[in-house]
Amino acid sequence: MRKITPALRQRLLTLIAVASCFLIAPLSTQANTLTQDLANLVSNAETLDFQLSNTSLTTNNSCAELSTANASITELSNSIELLNTSLSAPLSLTTEDLNSLDDLSNLSRSIASSIQSMSMDVNNLSMTAELFEYQASLAAMLQLSDDIGTMADRILEMANNILVMADNIGLMADRILITMTLQNSNIALTQASMLATQQNMIALSGTFDTLGYNALLSSLVGDSNLLSSAMANLNFNENNMATELATLESSVATVNAAVDIIYTQIINNSEILSHNINGDTLTLLGDLSTIHQSLAISLEMYSGSINTLAPLTSTPVLSNATASMLRLTSDIGIMSDRIMEMVDNIIIMADNIGDMAGLIVETETLQQNNVVLTQNSLTTATTATVNVISAYGL
Repeated sequence: MRKITPALRQRLLTLIAVASCFLIAPLSTQANTLTQDLANLVSNAETLDFQLSNTSLTTNNSCAELSTANASITELSNSIELLNTSLSAPLSLTTEDLNSLDDLSNLSRSIASSIQSMSMDVNNLSMTAELFEYQASLAAMLQLSDDIGTMADRILEMANNILVMADNIGLMADRILITMTLQNSNIALTQASMLATQQNMIALSGTFDTLGYNALLSSLVGDSNLLSSAMANLNFNENNMATELATLESSVATVNAAVDIIYTQIINNSEILSHNINGDTLTLLGDLSTIHQSLAISLEMYSGSINTLAPLTSTPVLSNATASMLRLTSDIGIMSDRIMEMVDNIIIMADNIGDMAGLIVETETLQQNNVVLTQNSLTTATTATVNVISAYGL
């Protein structure tokens, strides 16, 4: 029988406290119209935003408050994902729908800001809370930061899916572009708040070795580099643009599947294991983030080419090409989000945060900069594509 040492006892107490801070509330579903479903999500997000903005953590309530916040964020994120997976084409967008997407984007930014403020309360607990309670609060705050990042990603994915499935893009083009620009701005601000929260928690911190991920990550970096090179050298004209982009969709899907494999492994491991961070793991994830920025830049270039070739292109070819562009921007955006989630989950479950703090912050800063540039390029590509759809009545 393994002897329960003081260190092991402390670890067990921490795990028990962490577990008590992550009780998940049941998910409720509703079968309403898209407009009503989006309005319901906005209402729930407003309630959550109000709840978090009025939360103050103390030694007496930190676990209960963090448990409530986690349950609420998880429920809202699950509701967003449920609506996203239930979407089916064609969709007819309304101004109310786009207003709701704007509100959700603004609220995710506000919620991230509230969590950043709450992280400062955790700092004040260090002098009064029991050690295992304090460590549980640190872990809970990192988890909340990751969950809010996931929620923001889900909002962006849902907005992209709604756009892809819309059958009245031309009529709503101007309003769609406003929404996409707002989404781009807010995701950057949300990521900045998440980074600040994580840096706060890392500053307060003093197993599965992530070296085990490096073979898959190295292979993924190689595949992503090949995709990036192929995209950078792709040449299409008014006759073959639709077929070339359709072929590219297949290549992107292959890389996306590889991302999902390592993403699922990291997420599953993070639920049951702590991590000992290997520096090469963070370097590889940073490389992936940079590569995906290059993919987004290529899409931005494609959108300009399509706009130039549009007057010479037949309507069926142009229609298929613009549809492919919208799907490609969505898929590459999702891949970029997954990379950020992988880094967040590794950090949350890290045993050696203190030793790796400098590289962690460096990687997170690189990720934040790349996500801004990636989203800028994807927004530009989407804007140009939507303008073509509107101009040519597709």
